[in-house]
Amino acid sequence: MEHSRQVVHRTIVAVDIESYGDLRRTTPNRLAVRRGLDRALRRAFDEAGVPWFDCRHENTGDGTFVLVPAQIPKGPFVEVLPTALARELRQHNESHPPEERIRLRIALHAGEVAYDDQGATGPAINRAFRLLEAPQLKAALSASPGVVALITSDWFFDEIVRSSTVVDATTFRPVQVIVKETATIGWISRPDDPYPPAPGAGSPAADDLSPRPPVAAGRCTLPRDLPVFTGRAKELAILSAAVTTAADHGTLGTAIHVIDGVPGIGKTACAVHAAHQLAAYFPDGQIFLDLHGHRPEEAPATPADALASLLLLQGVPTLAIPADLDDRARLWREKLAGKKILLLLDDAVDDAQIRPLLPGGAGSLVLITSRHRLESLADAGRVPLQTLPPGEAAAMFDRHTSPAQHDPGAVAELMTSCGNLPLAISLTAGRLHRHPDWTVRRLADDLDQSRNRLKTLRADDRSVAAAFELSYRDLTPDQQRLFRRLGLHPGRHLDAVAAAALDGNDVETTQEQLEVLHRNHLLDEPSPGRYRLHDLTHAYSRSLTGPGTEEGAFERLLDHYLETVRGANHFVASPSPRPELGPQPPVPSRKFDTESEAVAWLTAERATLRACIIAAADDDRVRWAAELAVALHPFLEQHGHWHDAHRIHQAVLAAEQAAGDVAAEGATRTDLGRVQRLLGNYHDAAANLARARALYLELGNRLGEADVLNEAGRVQLDLSNFADATAYLSRARQLYEGLDNTLGLAATFAQLSRVQYRSCDLEASRKNAERSLGLYRLLGNERGEVTALLAVGCAQGMSGDYDYASGTFTEALTLSRKLGDRFAEARALNNLGRMHFDCGNYGSADTCYTRAQIIYSQLDYRAREAVTLTNLGRLHHAAGHYRLAFMYLTRAEDLFGDDQGWQAENLNNLGNLALEWPEAGDPAEFHGRALDLAQAVGVRLQVGRALEGLGRSALKAADEARGAEYLRRALALFEELAVPEVTAVRATLEQLAKRP
Repeated sequence: MEHSRQVVHRTIVAVDIESYGDLRRTTPNRLAVRRGLDRALRRAFDEAGVPWFDCRHENTGDGTFVLVPAQIPKGPFVEVLPTALARELRQHNESHPPEERIRLRIALHAGEVAYDDQGATGPAINRAFRLLEAPQLKAALSASPGVVALITSDWFFDEIVRSSTVVDATTFRPVQVIVKETATIGWISRPDDPYPPAPGAGSPAADDLSPRPPVAAGRCTLPRDLPVFTGRAKELAILSAAVTTAADHGTLGTAIHVIDGVPGIGKTACAVHAAHQLAAYFPDGQIFLDLHGHRPEEAPATPADALASLLLLQGVPTLAIPADLDDRARLWREKLAGKKILLLLDDAVDDAQIRPLLPGGAGSLVLITSRHRLESLADAGRVPLQTLPPGEAAAMFDRHTSPAQHDPGAVAELMTSCGNLPLAISLTAGRLHRHPDWTVRRLADDLDQSRNRLKTLRADDRSVAAAFELSYRDLTPDQQRLFRRLGLHPGRHLDAVAAAALDGNDVETTQEQLEVLHRNHLLDEPSPGRYRLHDLTHAYSRSLTGPGTEEGAFERLLDHYLETVRGANHFVASPSPRPELGPQPPVPSRKFDTESEAVAWLTAERATLRACIIAAADDDRVRWAAELAVALHPFLEQHGHWHDAHRIHQAVLAAEQAAGDVAAEGATRTDLGRVQRLLGNYHDAAANLARARALYLELGNRLGEADVLNEAGRVQLDLSNFADATAYLSRARQLYEGLDNTLGLAATFAQLSRVQYRSCDLEASRKNAERSLGLYRLLGNERGEVTALLAVGCAQGMSGDYDYASGTFTEALTLSRKLGDRFAEARALNNLGRMHFDCGNYGSADTCYTRAQIIYSQLDYRAREAVTLTNLGRLHHAAGHYRLAFMYLTRAEDLFGDDQGWQAENLNNLGNLALEWPEAGDPAEFHGRALDLAQAVGVRLQVGRALEGLGRSALKAADEARGAEYLRRALALFEELAVPEVTAVRATLEQLAKRP
């Protein structure tokens, strides 16, 4: 935690619990509420990427106050934290009685914070708490069915919310906050029950610009401002701020702003709306001139013709207009000398068309709309238009229609089908007008089921397709070919290398062509070097390709991705051998020099690769789909993208079965079994692995069979079937030895060690773990080394060598973080927490367990999350927090599922808690169930602990003879296992023996 005495600009988060002091809440209720809030905050901060333990946080009794380190970005506090916190609170509320449920008010501010010997201080902190106390915020939460109401300061809203591409600023509501000495503006939102978008909200209203001078009687040729105009608050704010600030200070030169965007984005409507709002600052005239940049029926206006039109508007007779372009431009500038005009040049082609039309003096404004990015106008401000946010798109549709009976869900689906493109929305609204008996649901279904959305999105002589066609027509044949082939890409994004593969061209040439498409707004560039087609642009591109017209393009793309993923896999090394479906590729077109580069590329392309695999599987390119899925699996497994892997393998498996590709089916079933184990679907995993083994036996593929057996052993271990696990792993070891496969042997030794650890054969567990560690280090396989270190540490810890075990787990933790392996990191944290607990370091244990639980929760690894929950239960039991311990243990019981070994341990923990805290239940009943489960699956340590618990339960019930018998049986087992529990049981029996 940071404790600097310097003044630092920090994000400030203040949180208050609604009705915390309600008399219906007892002290235990309030303690449960505070614990629930603490847990929810930790998990929400982690999801937002803000390290909880790096922040300074104070419990205020009925809430929490957090100061965030200065270097942490502020965006996640509005983009992620409120919704994550709302979700966590809903989960808490579902499992707690009304007296322990939580609803929160949150205040966000940022400012200078100083420190003295008493702690943090500064006006910014006072401002945050005054916002939190605002009556309007309390009313907003009271009136909402949600669990969170948020208020931001005016500064936070201006600097963070308005510029966010995630949060819709129009769902915030401004309020005047007057609390004690503070009078300020706050902005309220309800993250889990949002206000409807308010057109023009979220920015200074353009119609309220102040001061506004009277409009003089200059000529105005602007088109009418559309009454249905919606949104664009941020863009209008940019324009109004640029004009009004300069005008108020008398510094307005000839300001030029280019409004650009894809066809149909609403450039003209936005420019006209802005022009009407700003007209008051230009009393000498507001002139609209259509330059016809994209008109199918006429060529673009020449600069000479455009100047002739402008001069005529200024009263110059036709015969007095010079013939020469330069003379016309000079006369135009003379006519504007000393005047303040607003010139709107609509649908410009390029800067050559525009430059002669620009006024020469100060005090004027030029708004330009264009489908092209006019980058050579260096002195122009750019106002790029994106598609409307979903809320603004729905509001625009409502303004075009009669919203009284609209189904909001159907409207949302309809806007998605329209790509949130204003032209498509207006055309769709027109269809509803032409069919007054239709519902929005009927219209949404009709558009969704249409084979050609572009054909459906038309009215009279207007259509989305026609808008795109005019831009496509301007391209060269090579650029047109690339644009068509880009439509074959099934993903959302691609880079120049992938585009070159699609087009069968070199990267340098393709990059130049992509830049042309980008300048013409046929492509977006959401991040440097990564391009995407808008949904409707993508549909238009696909409409240009007929059957067989782009032969081989998609196959080239798949080859490119397969080669590149396999190249990346040299850095994403699997800790066990994996049979390949196809030959090793040639040198890929993209090379990686470091692991971080490989992982960064795989992370960026994950969604794209998934889309390509599924598209290939659906398009009878089964072997491509299978090879790419097998190549991608190690990355998906190691980085926690298990649901992605599950969807991919299921889609590919169906295609393989239809095609009868037995070899591919074996590989896919093996990987599907792996991910099903990770997701806790043990029986499905076992079935798929059994089928995969049968296929490999049929093919005579011994490496494939060994790989399956190794994974099947892990599944049986998770099911606590130790004998079956040992048998599978022993057979895998034999196969790997026969193949002289060192990596396979290392993996098998590690898994055998885990089985022996769970069945308390500690000496064998330690030996096999050390064998595994030696082999992995010999191979230089760091991921395998982490697995082996965890196995070594478990054996050391079970034997009571806590210091050695802690050092081993710390080494594993450091290495897992270096590799970015979050699953291994969580395992290391959990095991390190156990060592701290066994040594009595409860604070350190809590930190380790909580961090591990958050990672497992994010990975959706329910069984391993349950392990950390049962450990947290033991910890809080030892610390005397009985109710909290019971909450953790009962939650773990729900998550363990079919894992009877862990269920037995959790039941023993519940029984031990019940011995000291009767509210938990009957201890003998818990230990009895634990004994049955542990004996059934052979978890001898838990058998011993169940016997000990039954013995202590009997002693508590004054049945000393029965209690002593249970304890003697437990002692014999503990001595055989050589575990630390021997000491406490032996001491109890000695005390009993001394009694008369």
